[in-house]
Amino acid sequence: MSSVESERELGSDTAAQAPEQLSGVAVVIIIAVGVQTFIMLFIFAKRQIMRFTLRSRRGPHVSVGQGGVKAFRREIDRRLDYANHIKYEPKLCREGISRSVAHHHRMMAVDKIAELDDVIASYDSDCVRSAGSNVRSFLIECLAGPLVGADPRQVHRFCDMYEHARHSYKQFGQLEYNNYVNLLSELKILVMKNIQKKPGFAKHAGTPVHNKPVNRPRKRLGSSHSTIYTGTTGSSTTIIQRNASTVLVSTESNVNNSTRV
Repeated sequence: MSSVESERELGSDTAAQAPEQLSGVAVVIIIAVGVQTFIMLFIFAKRQIMRFTLRSRRGPHVSVGQGGVKAFRREIDRRLDYANHIKYEPKLCREGISRSVAHHHRMMAVDKIAELDDVIASYDSDCVRSAGSNVRSFLIECLAGPLVGADPRQVHRFCDMYEHARHSYKQFGQLEYNNYVNLLSELKILVMKNIQKKPGFAKHAGTPVHNKPVNRPRKRLGSSHSTIYTGTTGSSTTIIQRNASTVLVSTESNVNNSTRV
């Protein structure tokens, strides 16, 4: 009997403890969900408040040209958006910079690329390298134009030396600079020869060059055109054209004669 009573007491104790454990887990879950929901609502509310604050006209952040003409504000926004795309390659060896700088030869080599760009641009207005663009790809494209007849290996050697002067950690001294300048001069001479051989380049020679056909109005069906020529004797001739047919009307001494061609 004692064993049966002890088992009943243990069963009643476990039954009484089970609801307490389940309720504790549920409370923890509810608290966690509530805290998470509160954090999400707080972040959302903060973002919305900041958004409306920035968009408010009375706030500290006001768009440029606020209160001006709409076209004026649009032009300002367009130029501000375009400012991100502006690139510029400054000249490194400016006045006042000493030649004793450690990377003086590198800076001179980087500045020398502008001379080649100017010579290539004189070949054709479309052959202009934009600032910050890849020099190698630009010169490879110029092999079919300003650099026609050049050896691609020579172009790659020049680009390798340019990248060596600009990016490499290896030494770039007077010897490397002289080799770089020699390759640059060879490319410039080749471009100048191609400019002289380019068809239609010598415009000052007196030979007219017509690269494009003259724009002439097209003939239209049903159109009429008339021209009047007056002679020295006082007679006049009127040419009337209708649908690919020409009618000549001659007037002399108040006599009208017409001839159909």
